[in-house]
Amino acid sequence: MSIPRWIGFVSSRWFSARRESGGAASSVLASAGIAIGVAALVVVLGVMNGFQLGFIDSILEVSSFHVRVEDARSRKEAAPDSGLIAGISSMREVVSVLPFVETRCILVSREGRTFPLSVRAMPDDAASRDPGLMKSLAIEGSEAGQQAGWPGKGGIFLGAELARYLAITPGSIANLLVVSSSEEEGVEARTVRVRVDGVFRSGYYDFDFGMAVLPFSAASFLFSPGVSPHYVYGVKLKDRYADLAFQARLRDKLGLGPERVEGWRDYNRAFFGALRTEKMVMMLLVGLIFLVVGVNIFHAMRRAVAEKTEDIAVLKAMGASSEEIGRVFALDGLVIGAGGAFVGLALGLLVAVNVNEVFALVEGLVNAVGSIVSHIAGSLSGGDFRVFSPQYFYLMEVPVRVLFPETLFITVAAIASAVAASATAARRVSRLAPAEVLRYE
Repeated sequence: MSIPRWIGFVSSRWFSARRESGGAASSVLASAGIAIGVAALVVVLGVMNGFQLGFIDSILEVSSFHVRVEDARSRKEAAPDSGLIAGISSMREVVSVLPFVETRCILVSREGRTFPLSVRAMPDDAASRDPGLMKSLAIEGSEAGQQAGWPGKGGIFLGAELARYLAITPGSIANLLVVSSSEEEGVEARTVRVRVDGVFRSGYYDFDFGMAVLPFSAASFLFSPGVSPHYVYGVKLKDRYADLAFQARLRDKLGLGPERVEGWRDYNRAFFGALRTEKMVMMLLVGLIFLVVGVNIFHAMRRAVAEKTEDIAVLKAMGASSEEIGRVFALDGLVIGAGGAFVGLALGLLVAVNVNEVFALVEGLVNAVGSIVSHIAGSLSGGDFRVFSPQYFYLMEVPVRVLFPETLFITVAAIASAVAASATAARRVSRLAPAEVLRYE
């Protein structure tokens, strides 16, 4: 449906008249409110996505993988199921398959303090099987050792934060309380001494403070004699969001029961559900800005309709319909919304991309003011303010990821709120009768 040219002409003339008479302040303020709302949402969601996706990437790379397959063989089998690995690897969606064994131990410090520890044993050639995992772990060691994946021989690798907390350095001896069970011996607890060959730093605090990794060749102390490990096969896909379809194909092709296959969404359901709820609540809270601005636009347009009653009556007397006149006001709202949305989008992207520099500027200003105040007061302590201090937050800089779908949704929602408010306010145009208005002119 074509829009008559006169609608744009009348809209521009009315806006010019309001600007000359000083009545455009409400439109400017409404546009500024939309710009602030869009900029705030882009920055907040960009930072939130940076944290959340960073956590998700760490969990998927190190812990849950994209799909986990349980080994259902008898515990008498001492080696991973090569047939199952070959069958999974042959599927076109698969990037890597890594067999591993995971168990829990108690780390006993020199002072007698105990710390729960998740110990992951992986193949000696884990670096070639799953390069992404070894890259995410960032195991410290020699150059040759990093290429092989396991610097050192016969020891474990602790998370960097736990090693720092306990002052454990490479070459130190760690005491582990290991609990194992078997049908013949029952539950058995024993203390073993194992050398710490190095540390890793994944960037995820739970792993860096409560996890240890080691190669299969050094993992014999985890199991009692005659007790074979329970293997799990971590599968990574080309597209992690294709995990549901892959699980269905995996069950059909290899005959695996649903209890043996688990995707990353189910494995981390509670954590990812909390992140999703957090983002939804944040969007609703910040999105209230659009609601407030929309109400302001609605009242501003109602006032504009009242001021233009005579002009509207003349246009209707000349043949313009109520819908066409309503489009004049909707076009005005479109200009207000689009102007504010694009200005806010540019501002939000600028701040989001340089958020660490913005925080550094804020920290510098606060610390400068604190130093001046301390100097005047005669105190020796200067300002040491940090927005995200490493003392309280496990990060060196604020991660930011701006996602195009969310940015597009924010921009469209801002424009739509302005247009909807203007169109709603223009409904009273249909109740104006030209004859009644012009009779009293």
